[in-house]
Amino acid sequence: MEELTPLQKSLLDKYATLSKSLHGLDDSIKMLREAKDSESPEQVLRRLREIEVKIALVGTLFKGSVYSLVLQRNKEVGN
Repeated sequence: MEELTPLQKSLLDKYATLSKSLHGLDDSIKMLREAKDSESPEQVLRRLREIEVKIALVGTLFKGSVYSLVLQRNKEVGN
């Protein structure tokens, strides 16, 4: 089995972080759904803001992963 390059390892680490963030987002959405009757609108908005921040993080990690992959492909084509 081939050894992973540092770039591949970094990309896999980013995907692991992305996966954790998505699971956290899923948990937050489930909590919101379960507690919708017992929370005030302000509490719901605060939780939605937390979800928005997590979505932004997921998007940033995804863009970084794609950018790393594009750089790796360009490097391979250039050699």
